[in-house]
Amino acid sequence: MENQYTCIYDINKYRDAIIKFNGDGQELEFKFMIPFVSVPHFFHILLELWTGKVNKDNINGYGIPAEYYLTVEEKNLCVERLTSSEDSRKPIFHNYKFDFEKFAKALDKGFSEYFQEQKNKGLYPLPLEVDEYCHHLSNEVIEKFEEFSTIINESELNMIRPVEEIKSTLLDDVPAYHLLKSEKEGIEFLLKNDYKKVNGLGYYVVSFHGEDLEETVLQTVFDDREDAENCMKLLVQRLENGHGRGILGI
Repeated sequence: MENQYTCIYDINKYRDAIIKFNGDGQELEFKFMIPFVSVPHFFHILLELWTGKVNKDNINGYGIPAEYYLTVEEKNLCVERLTSSEDSRKPIFHNYKFDFEKFAKALDKGFSEYFQEQKNKGLYPLPLEVDEYCHHLSNEVIEKFEEFSTIINESELNMIRPVEEIKSTLLDDVPAYHLLKSEKEGIEFLLKNDYKKVNGLGYYVVSFHGEDLEETVLQTVFDDREDAENCMKLLVQRLENGHGRGILGI
């Protein structure tokens, strides 16, 4: 059936993780090197999206030339896969839209079947001579999968919306999805994800604006969302303590 969702999880001869999805007439393949790092990260990102902590995030191929941009829109998971042509190196975008719940349940089933297959072959638990830490079925991989499986089977998708749809002088119509405010100074900080790098600014940028301040984007850019959020928290803290305006140059 066209709308049936399936997922096949496997490790190829090069020890890359291959995750193949089929659903609603679409076929999408995630491919990651270093699976003992990339696969737990993939489960982590999906949980962040499922629980509503963020509504968009991205992951790369960990050495494989591909980027995957994931966005939650209502009950759908939109995936944009970025690769480049071998001859011209021009970016190529492939877009997909899946029912997030069906997508998550298919991944849960696909990894469970792979895990059980490894057990049946006597390949898990891992032999003592195997370096558990860097194995594709390391404790971290299994623990993150079990957390993912438990949460998506026991809780519903928690959708969030951008805090505020605003127009930015540098980021056009990129929405803000995290906001902090200094009540003392009346200055709001917005975290934005320029996830296509259309402006060459980086993954995450922080902007601020106030009653008499036009929106200004900080010059620092961040590859990691947590670093950007920590920067916002520090700036708000300093403003509340009366020391932040100089840092912002206002």
